[in-house]
Amino acid sequence: MCIFDMMSKSPNCCAGLKVAILICCFVVCYSFSVGQDSGAYRASRTRLIDLIHTRLEVSFDWENQYLNGTATLDFTPYFFPQSEVVLDAKGMDIHSVQMYKGTHGSDTPFTYDGDQLTIDLGGEFERGDTLRIAIAYRAKPNERKVGGSAAIKSDKGLYFINPLGKEKNKPRQIWTQGETESNSVWFPTFDSPNEKCTQEMYITVSNEFKTLSNGLLMESRDNQDGTHTDYWLMDLPHAPYLFMMAIGDFAEVTDTWHDLPVSYLVEKEYEQYARDIFGNTPEMMTYFSELLGVVYPWQKYAQVVVRDYVSGAMENTSASVFMEALQSNRRELLDRRWDDIIAHELFHQWFGDLVTTESWSNLTLNEGFATYAEYLWDEHKYGEDEADYNFMQSRLDYFDEASEGTKSLIRYFYEDREDMFDRHSYNKGGWVLHMLRNYVGDEAFFISLNLYLTEYAFETVEVDNLRLAFEEVTGEDLNWFFDQWFMLAGHPKLEVSHSFANDTLLMEVSQVQDEEIHLFRMPVFVDVWVQGKKQRFPIVIEEENEQYKFPLAQKPDLVLFDAEFQLLAEITHTKSDQELLFQFQSVDRYPARMEALSAIADSKNESVKEKLIELGLNDGFYDIRSIAIEHLTNEVVKPKLFEPRLTEMANDENSYVRAGALSVLAALKYKKYAPLIHQALNDSSYYVVGSAIQLLADSKDDIPDALIAQFQKEDNINVIIALLGYFSARERYPDFDWYQEKLSVFSGNELFYFIQYFSEMLLNATENERKMAVDTFSQLAREHPNYIVRLSAYQALMLLVDLQGVEQLLTRIKKSEMDERLLEIYKDL
Repeated sequence: MCIFDMMSKSPNCCAGLKVAILICCFVVCYSFSVGQDSGAYRASRTRLIDLIHTRLEVSFDWENQYLNGTATLDFTPYFFPQSEVVLDAKGMDIHSVQMYKGTHGSDTPFTYDGDQLTIDLGGEFERGDTLRIAIAYRAKPNERKVGGSAAIKSDKGLYFINPLGKEKNKPRQIWTQGETESNSVWFPTFDSPNEKCTQEMYITVSNEFKTLSNGLLMESRDNQDGTHTDYWLMDLPHAPYLFMMAIGDFAEVTDTWHDLPVSYLVEKEYEQYARDIFGNTPEMMTYFSELLGVVYPWQKYAQVVVRDYVSGAMENTSASVFMEALQSNRRELLDRRWDDIIAHELFHQWFGDLVTTESWSNLTLNEGFATYAEYLWDEHKYGEDEADYNFMQSRLDYFDEASEGTKSLIRYFYEDREDMFDRHSYNKGGWVLHMLRNYVGDEAFFISLNLYLTEYAFETVEVDNLRLAFEEVTGEDLNWFFDQWFMLAGHPKLEVSHSFANDTLLMEVSQVQDEEIHLFRMPVFVDVWVQGKKQRFPIVIEEENEQYKFPLAQKPDLVLFDAEFQLLAEITHTKSDQELLFQFQSVDRYPARMEALSAIADSKNESVKEKLIELGLNDGFYDIRSIAIEHLTNEVVKPKLFEPRLTEMANDENSYVRAGALSVLAALKYKKYAPLIHQALNDSSYYVVGSAIQLLADSKDDIPDALIAQFQKEDNINVIIALLGYFSARERYPDFDWYQEKLSVFSGNELFYFIQYFSEMLLNATENERKMAVDTFSQLAREHPNYIVRLSAYQALMLLVDLQGVEQLLTRIKKSEMDERLLEIYKDL
C-alpha cells in the first residue's frame, strides 16, 4: 500500500502552485499521546482453521451494485479438533451453505450475524482432515456502514465506478481494495494477514470488459448471453487481503521479463503512454531480484490504473492497482515520474506478499521495506543525490508526524488497525532499515534479507524473525538495535557542539529528547577536515551527555557529525559561516550541501551568503538550485545580484527550477521580464505553464483569449487550478458547461478542490444553472466512493440551500450516508 504525498516531491515549489500539487496527494495527519501507544492489545488472530484453497465464481448486478458469487473453500483444522467454522463475511445475503463429500454437496446448518458466518460441520474433525464447503451469496458493499483512514479512505472492499454509465467521460469499472480486512465484503474468508491459501477465480462480465486478477489467465470462455467468463489461477499461497479483481474497458500493453508476462492496463486514451509510465518495471524486477538474490516469485506482474481509487496504490499479489493520477501523457511526465510508487508496490511482491506480516501490529515489515525500496531504486537509477533528496523529505514528514506524538514501530496496542498506516510504519520504518544497512554493511544487509525471504517464503512473520535472520548472518546480538528502533517509541534529539584548544578537538553530544523517550545507542562516524584532508572517527553515543576528544595538529576546517547522514535524529550542530561554506564545497552529498545552504538565512556574513547562493544556483542537482532560488525569493540576499544567472535559469532543464527563477524575476522587475513570463505560457512543462498563469493572475497583464481557450481544453491539474485562480482574480468565470465537463476529468483530492472552485462560480450563476448543479452535487454527495469528495459536494449543496428542496435533500443525504467519519462531520454542519 502506498500513502502518496506529492508535496514531498517538490518542497521548493513556488507558492502559487503548491495548492495545485497538494490536491493530488493525501497528507496523513494524526494526533497521539506522546511516547506511548494507546488502545487495546492486538494479538495475532488465533488460527483454528488452515485455509488451503479458495475458488470464487462471481458475476455482477451493475444496477444494484451487487456481486453474485459462490465461494468454495478447502480447509483443515489447524491443530485442535473443530466442529464449526467461523468465516468473515461482511454485509452479505447468504443463500446457502453446502458441505461436500467427494462431488456430492448437501446443505449444512449455519448462522449469520451480518459480519461473521458460523457453519456447523456436523461433527468433530481432526487435523489432517480436508473439508470443502460451498457458499452461495450476494455481496452488497454499498449497504453497510463503512469506515477507513487517511491512508485508505474507504473499507468498502468492492467498488462500482459509474455503474449505470450516467457520468459523462467516465469509464464503467469494478475494482477491489482488500487491505486491511475489506475483501471479506465480497467473499467469505478468514480475513487476516496470517492466513494464506491458493486461489482460483471465475469472473463473468460483459464482452466489452477486460478482467484482471491474481496469477495467470488460464482460459476465457464466451457465453451465449453476450458475456464471457475469465478463469484466473493463483497456484501459490498468499493472504486473502491480497486477492483482487479489476474490471473495465482497459487497454493492455504487454511486456516481458525473463519469459514472465508483464502488463500495464490503462484507459485507452493513455495506451500510447503506458510504457512511458511503467516502462522501467522490467529493469526494476531485474535490479530487485539481483539485489535480494531472490528471483521475482510470482507467475506474472500486472499494473492497472483505476478511477476513483481510495488510496495511492495497492500491492495485490502479481497485480498492483494504482490511482488514476499515474495516467499521464509525456508532457506531464516531464514534471513528475512515478517510479517511486511503482518501485514501492513492486518491492511489496517480496516484502508483504511473499513474506507477509502476521498482524497489523507488524505492518512496518511490509511498508517499511516498500518505502525503503524507493531509496534503493533512486540510488540505483538516478544517483545518490536523488535518493538522498527524497529520503530526507521522508524523514521530515516523519518528524512532522512525530511532533504530534510518537509511537513504536511495532505497535501491539492501537485503537484501530487503520491507524497503523502512518508515517511511523512507512517513513520511520524505511529509515530504520537504512540505519541497519549502514550499521552491518551492504553485504551483510542483503545476505540477511535473502535469508529472511528464503526462510519465510509463503509464510507470515513478526519482527523477531527479521532480527534472527540478521543475527544468524552477522553473528551479533542485535536486540539493542531492534528494541530501541522497533519496539520503543520516539527518536533522538541531539545537540552537538565542538571547540578546539591545545591541539585537541573537543566534541560534546547531548541527547535532549523528552523524558518519556528513552536514551538511544547510536554508532556514528565523525569526519574531521584539517587543511582540506579528511579523517574519519567512529564513536558510539549511549549516555545523555558525552564528550569526545580528538588530537589534531591544528584547528579543523570542518567537523561533520553523522558523516554518513544515516541517523534518524533531529540534530542541532552550530557551525560558523566559513565551516558551512567549506562543507558545501567539500562534502559531496546532498544532505551536506542542503544543510549548508539552508543554514545561511540568519547569517550576518553577506559575502558568505552570496558565495553560497552563487554555488547553489550553479549546483548540479535541481533541488539545491531550488533552495538557492527560495533564498532569493525570501530576499536572504538581494536577488538583483544574481539577475543574469536567474535569466539563464529561466531556461533550466528542470521545470521546478525554471518556475522558481521566473517567480523571482517577476518580483524583481516584472515589466522587464513580462516577455519571459508570457513565453513560459508555451513551456513544455505544465508546471511552468501553471506558474506563469499564476504570475499573470497576480499582475495586470491578461492572457490572450486564444491561449485561455487552449488552456481550458487541458486536463492537467496544475494548469486548471492556476487558470481558476486567474479567473477568480479577474472575476471572470468560464461557462457552466465547462465546469460540468471538468468534473468528469478529476477525482479524489483533485475533485475535492475543483468542486470548491465550482461553488465559487455558482454564486454568480443563473437559477437554472444552480438547479443543474444541485443534481450534479447530489449525485456526487451520495455516490462518489471517496468520502472527501462526498463531503465537498455536500458543502457545495449547502451554498445552494436557498433553492427549493435543497434543505430536504441535505437531510436525505445525511440519512443515507454510511461512513461514520462523514456522519460525525455532518452533525456540526
